This record gives sequence, C-alpha cells and structure tokens, in this order.
Amino acid sequence: MRHPMPNTMKPIVSTSDDEFVRLVQQAVALDDAPAHSVQAAIALWSAAAPGPVAAVGQAALRLVRAVLSFDSWAQPALATGLRSASSETRHLLFNAQGRDVDLRISPNAGAFMLSGQILGPDESGVLELVTCDERSPGPARSAALDDMGEFRLDGVNTGTYLLTLRVGGVDITLPAIEVGGRNR
Repeated sequence: MRHPMPNTMKPIVSTSDDEFVRLVQQAVALDDAPAHSVQAAIALWSAAAPGPVAAVGQAALRLVRAVLSFDSWAQPALATGLRSASSETRHLLFNAQGRDVDLRISPNAGAFMLSGQILGPDESGVLELVTCDERSPGPARSAALDDMGEFRLDGVNTGTYLLTLRVGGVDITLPAIEVGGRNR
C-alpha cells in the first residue's frame, strides 16, 4: 500500500503576510530559464495544445521589454567646466536581450527629433512610435532602420510615447518616454 505524500503547501489565504513576502522574495530571486528551455517548453505546449494557445505562447516569446540603463538627465554632473554644462539633448540607453538601444531626443524646429541606433545582432527592422496621450491620440509613426541599425524621426511633439523596435522577429518595447520638458 502506498502512502500519499503529505500536502505541505498552504493556500495563500492561510499564509501570513510575512510568509507571503518571503515567498515572493524567493520567487523574484530565481534565475530566468535559459532561452532554449523556454523554446522547448513552448514547443511541447504547442504540440499538446495546437491553435490559438500556441499563437499566444509564441507572441509572448516575441515581446521583449527593454530596461533603461542610462538617462543623461537623471545623472549628476561629474565634473565642473564645459563637460558639466547642461545639454538640451537627452541621451537614453536601454538594454534588451543582447541588444542595446541608444536614443537621443533633441529640440528641432519647434518640436523634437528622436534619433538613435540599435546595437546587436539584427541588421534590419522598423521603429514605431505611438503616443500615450488619450486626449490627443495620433497615428503611429514609423521609420525604417538603416544598414547600421540607425533611425530618425523628426517633428515629434511634447508628450509621452511608447517606442517599439521590430527586429529579428522580436518586438522590443521601451518604457514610456517623456519627450519635452526637462525633469531636473
């Protein structure tokens, strides 16, 4: 006769706040699964559940969120003199799965110019810019990446925008970007 294993898991409703915080901290500290393991899991899932479920799994894999690693307006001045002079051009650097996105926001003829470059394994792609302002939504604007992964969009008005780069079968979405007023 086999003895059933005791159930050591408690329902969340009976877990204390301290236990729950400890469990969340343990979960956050876990390493991400390697990309090949994620692909293998999706392949197994796709074989077991063909159709729309597989498409959702593939779409989730294609979306990559970039992380801000540098913002020139958020950094303190490191030296005195000319190098510490403020600049109207904002420099942002994002990281996303083996790619770096270098973005510059510069005043240009009463509006702003967004220019930059994606550094990584991809040679072609497109950039899409969408406003986050629900009061004055505008059409998405796009620009193709050149052979060096560089892009440029002129005539961008002050506001909050979402920028997505579509490269190598992956959509890289940057966090919402404020274009315009300096937050110093």
